Amino acid sequence: MNHLFDISSPQKRERLLLVLAGVAFLIIMVPIFYRHFIADISALRKDRNKFQSEIEKYENDIKHKTEIKNRLDHFTDRSLPSKDDFAKSLYQNYLMDLAGETGIRESRIDPGSIAVVKAQNKTHYNKYTFTLHGKGSLDKIAEFLRRFYKADYLHLVRKVSPRPIKNSREMDVSITIEALSLPQARSNRTLPTITEQQLAATDDDKTMLQRITARSLFSAFVPARPATESPVRQEIRPPDQFDQSPYCYVMAVVEADGKPQVWIDLRTEGKKFRLHEGEMFQLGGVRCFVRKIEFDRVQFEAAGGLYTIKPGKSFAEYE
Repeated sequence: MNHLFDISSPQKRERLLLVLAGVAFLIIMVPIFYRHFIADISALRKDRNKFQSEIEKYENDIKHKTEIKNRLDHFTDRSLPSKDDFAKSLYQNYLMDLAGETGIRESRIDPGSIAVVKAQNKTHYNKYTFTLHGKGSLDKIAEFLRRFYKADYLHLVRKVSPRPIKNSREMDVSITIEALSLPQARSNRTLPTITEQQLAATDDDKTMLQRITARSLFSAFVPARPATESPVRQEIRPPDQFDQSPYCYVMAVVEADGKPQVWIDLRTEGKKFRLHEGEMFQLGGVRCFVRKIEFDRVQFEAAGGLYTIKPGKSFAEYE
């Protein structure tokens, strides 16, 4: 190391000065280099991240607005005509035709008022209200609703009000419907042409209707038996006892307190029963539950099986 600082000759002094000048240059230039190069790179990275974030925001905003536009276009395709008189009359005719095609009898429509929905003095849409009145069985009403929702107009059912008709499987029904008309509807004089949409992709129409019509609307729900409990059909009589089933009659089906009721006459004991769905009576030593009451038949559960008996028939004449 001593020879490095040996300044006994001019060459050595020059070398030392060059070394010191280099060290001084590094001491001065490194901070400057960091400030003007490394710091600039860091700032550029921050700007890059900021721009990337803004680009993502703009892309999401464009995507969101595109989705809104696509939905609005879809609504426009489904909208009733933009002219009030055409929208009201054409849609009312559509409901009447649909009621006739699905078996709703004595149908009539009460058109309601038109609600104009605005914002900032600009009309967004007109809302029409219609109430369909008619008569029909539960399967006819269910078919009407199925066909209604397969036609993908800009409409919906607000309320269904069925009322039972005494001694009849039909009901008086009122269906309240709302439909919308947009100012930018594709047509101002005709209903849109729409391909019916498919409902319940896993079930066919017949299965769907059976599930609905098997329900008794005016009685308490009776849950189905678990799948592991397959009912075993037996005679409605306890073993080694007198068979009372030929002397126990379903006399009538009536309406009581707004619900269907079955009248049963057990002649061997002089007993008469007035039962609603879910109630029970004793036939000899067998407990018989009323599961479903219809105008022309009653379903009982007894002795591990289900039995259907028509009014005027005895428990020995089950189906």
